[in-house]
Amino acid sequence: MQGVSLKAIGLLSIAALSMFGTAHAQIAGVVSRNAISVGPSVSFGGPGINVPSTGTSGPGAQIDLPALAQLGHTDASGVVTHQPGDGVPPPGFLAPLGTFHFARISSANVYFGEWSQSGAVGDGTHATFIVGDTAGTTVPTAGTATYAVKGISDYAGNGLLAGTFNADFAARRLSGSLSGGNYTLVLGPTAVAGTQISGVGAIANVGGVDVATMGTISGRFFGANAATLAGVASFANAHQYDAAFGGTKQ
Repeated sequence: MQGVSLKAIGLLSIAALSMFGTAHAQIAGVVSRNAISVGPSVSFGGPGINVPSTGTSGPGAQIDLPALAQLGHTDASGVVTHQPGDGVPPPGFLAPLGTFHFARISSANVYFGEWSQSGAVGDGTHATFIVGDTAGTTVPTAGTATYAVKGISDYAGNGLLAGTFNADFAARRLSGSLSGGNYTLVLGPTAVAGTQISGVGAIANVGGVDVATMGTISGRFFGANAATLAGVASFANAHQYDAAFGGTKQ
């Protein structure tokens, strides 16, 4: 084993586990803009992400997020930062990927996060994403639920966002907000349609001032009895305020 790094051993372990753990994975996700794409990873079949500007595209270009996490740096909040200079998992021939901040939702095989080329505040390439395994997902048609939700939007400046979402499955609606640093995201009118959540009317507020409105919410539930939810907020003319979020039922 001489000359093999611990992270390389970790990637081999992920690969071995994936042979057993993702055979029945059904991967789906959403991005706030097409600077990135999500889907099954090319190497392991689990949640993956691609940056088309690296010169690759299509389903064969998705990079495994658990492997990317092994090669990045995880902080006390559970958020992974992967930036230029960190290792790149297979396919490792890609150009520098830019900067990621992302996290896994509790024990679910679901991830949410953000990407930009530089990681700087206001980077014009900023985009957010969710991706995860949808196998076994069911959503009730009656009753209500409360979700403890975390979020990411300009993680370097705002840290990990936190808030509460309330789902009314009979009325087919979702409401709530997230805050962190000077940033607050308010969902606005958001509908529940089967496994999907969607809405137009999200608000991004910074320091008490609404800086972007009419944002689009796109996402979905994961797990039996809608155990987990995740989604993205996209602001067409102000993508620096795009956010990603994920949470678990309380």
